Amino acid sequence: MSLELTGLHKEVISGLTAGTVTTVVTHPLDLIKVRLQLLAMTKPSEGYREVLKYIAQDSRNSSGFLREAYRGLGVNLIGNSIAWGLYFGLYRYSKDIVFRLWADESLYSTNSFQNDKQMGALLYMTSAGISGLTTTILTNPIWVVKTRIMSTSVGARGSYRSTWDGIKKLYKSDGVKGFWKGMIPSLFGVTQGALYFAVYDSLKHQYFAAKHIDAEQKLGNLETITITSLSKMISVTAVYPFQLLKANLQSFEASVDHNSYRLWSVIHSIYSKEGVKGLYKGLSANLLRAIPSTCITFCIYENLRHSL
Repeated sequence: MSLELTGLHKEVISGLTAGTVTTVVTHPLDLIKVRLQLLAMTKPSEGYREVLKYIAQDSRNSSGFLREAYRGLGVNLIGNSIAWGLYFGLYRYSKDIVFRLWADESLYSTNSFQNDKQMGALLYMTSAGISGLTTTILTNPIWVVKTRIMSTSVGARGSYRSTWDGIKKLYKSDGVKGFWKGMIPSLFGVTQGALYFAVYDSLKHQYFAAKHIDAEQKLGNLETITITSLSKMISVTAVYPFQLLKANLQSFEASVDHNSYRLWSVIHSIYSKEGVKGLYKGLSANLLRAIPSTCITFCIYENLRHSL
């Protein structure tokens, strides 16, 4: 008996696979990014050199460089695999719903790719926003545990030993509400995904139109990398401060010093120390991680989606 995959199944499988491979490859860069973001509140004068020095020092004190560089890989894999799978699946579903609501019935096709050709940037952004908001709310607890694991070394006192250990300790110290720390900037940060998909899909379909290529055809790897890089650079830079604020609100320090780690207090503290540039601490590390990782993700996604 053959199993026929629907468009939604293809999106979810492609997203899960792409997210998993990407996370493994780029995890050390993600760890550096998280630690740089947290320095914006605790040690704003320190930067890349100090972070790398701490990681090297922790490696010598614990059980090796790889274990330290890949600290938190388990929860990161769980979070990114679930998030990418949800995001791609919900994005496909959202595009179909948004197009149905917007388009005249005569324009609607049972072929989703044909519908995509008729959508503009606003409809792409709306669809991505819906899927992003839903994914963010459902996965926020994972990111709180991830931030706390990745912010400490393996041998640090009070650090989470594993994902399950982190869940138990977080519940014990912060209660249920602790799992949704940083939700406000996370929700605002959804605009990054919405902006990314709006730019990505718009550029992709403009490219198809310019080359007179059918929308069901697969992008070449070079085209995917080019469009992905441009889209990610624009979207990440536009909303990066939300990521930095989210990381600080989800940190261990936020559980100890509640007054200093309220949203407006964090913004004021960072701005008073370094101005606007303080809100972009770690941006280059994030771009260095995000652009290659997204290129890997979308190359796998585009190839796998068309081969299923």
